[in-house]
Amino acid sequence: MTTGDKSRALAEWAFFVLMFAVAGLVSFYLPSLEFFVVMLLPLPIMLILLKFDARYAILGLAVAGLLFFIFIPPAAVFILVFRYGLLGILLGLLFKNKISSGKILWAGMIYAGVAAFLYLLLSYFAGNNLFVLGEEVRSAFEQTMAAYRDAGMLNNIPAELQESFGETIISTYELLFPGQYIISAAALAAITYFFARACLTRLNYLLAPGLAFTMISLPWYSIWGPIVGLALTLAGDNFSWLLVAKIGKNILYMLFWLYIVLGLSVTAYFFRKVTVVWPLKLIFLVFVLAYPPFSMAGLVLLGMTDPLVNYRRLAFPEQK
Repeated sequence: MTTGDKSRALAEWAFFVLMFAVAGLVSFYLPSLEFFVVMLLPLPIMLILLKFDARYAILGLAVAGLLFFIFIPPAAVFILVFRYGLLGILLGLLFKNKISSGKILWAGMIYAGVAAFLYLLLSYFAGNNLFVLGEEVRSAFEQTMAAYRDAGMLNNIPAELQESFGETIISTYELLFPGQYIISAAALAAITYFFARACLTRLNYLLAPGLAFTMISLPWYSIWGPIVGLALTLAGDNFSWLLVAKIGKNILYMLFWLYIVLGLSVTAYFFRKVTVVWPLKLIFLVFVLAYPPFSMAGLVLLGMTDPLVNYRRLAFPEQK
């Protein structure tokens, strides 16, 4: 490599590191942009790894981490470096080794969920109550419920129950906050994966075939998830182990959304595969949209049982 090539490579490396650092600071100081920024945050580190190698990516992450320590609190540095920076390294390694799209997606989501869980765990051991909202957040919730009440959106609820209804909403959010935090991190990692794939496609990078939504599935042993969640919930309620019960309910809450997605995948597969006239399909869609509770219960049931039954292969044995 000539001196000019080395200088150009160093400039590219510094540019990607600066992109990661600036994006991280923007996500901290401009909360209104945080959701959009963090979706793209792992990409600069991922591109460093793909263009150079893992050593340069780790070095760039370390340099950015030092910059973060100067301007933002350590807790935010942990999130930016370990949740988003290392996610970029993980995605880069998987893309570089031509791993299948499904495995990359699941690996990214699992890593993001584990990183979010570790952050909550460290926060808990630091003395923070994960099941109690801060004063600012609680005040914002109360103001929102008051606005709904003033707008007449709670008129169907008896006046004497409206205040307790608001408290129930807040307490439910407090109870399920850890699960919501983890599942949001996993969903954000999935969005990041699709952004990364689109970016690499634009750069003419050779990729494994994309993952079809209708082919999303879980292994049979995933059935242990709801079993564990239900067992912890029942044990915690029966023996007054409040923390155990809360953990079990959060596990069930996270699995609820996972099974919704899996149930949608199975439904979309049969909707596309089964040959019927379009009016019947349209009637089915109207029924699904008109009765959300029934539809969601059906999707959860489909998602929960599909790992054991494998409906797609059962109906179409030739399906691999």
